[in-house]
Amino acid sequence: MSRLPIPRNSRLTLALLSLLTLFGFVGLLSTAQSFSGTVAATQAGTAAAKSKPKSTKQQAAGFQLREVRPGVFESPAGLLYLPGSEEGHRIDHVLQHLQDNPQKKLHGVFEGDRNRWLATIDEAWTKSAAGGPLVKRQQQNGRTVATVDLQRRLGYVGGSEGARRRKPECRLVRIVTENRREVITAYPVQAF
Repeated sequence: MSRLPIPRNSRLTLALLSLLTLFGFVGLLSTAQSFSGTVAATQAGTAAAKSKPKSTKQQAAGFQLREVRPGVFESPAGLLYLPGSEEGHRIDHVLQHLQDNPQKKLHGVFEGDRNRWLATIDEAWTKSAAGGPLVKRQQQNGRTVATVDLQRRLGYVGGSEGARRRKPECRLVRIVTENRREVITAYPVQAF
């Protein structure tokens, strides 16, 4: 099998795409720190943190994601965040819930910063595994949907419908996973 020469403009396009991919991964790595020190980046929140119970603040302050494979991050509770979604990575998709999106009809918005939100997802995941009356788990199209009542204000219902209803509070977290622990999405909701 012979190799065809790559035209110069194709090489330039490939180089530009590689550079853009590298910048994308650098942005992704800024959301995680490796326990082994292979990923050293600061984690800064993107939204103003609201007052939360002290235990939640301590949990969020020490929250770290660990890169287990290139582009795959594991939370302390064992959830995996992989490349995928329209945003390019599941972490980026989940973090979309730190801001309201009036273009959507309904959009759960978490009040807090990135680390607190990821730590809250871990807390809800741990409680969902234990079960009980504050947890509802169901299967939908091969995915597990776990909804957990954390019994405190986490955020509000946003989007156009949320604005019409004056942004009612959310006290539950809905986590959608595949293959037991691969996060598809997670967002605050108002009811089971």
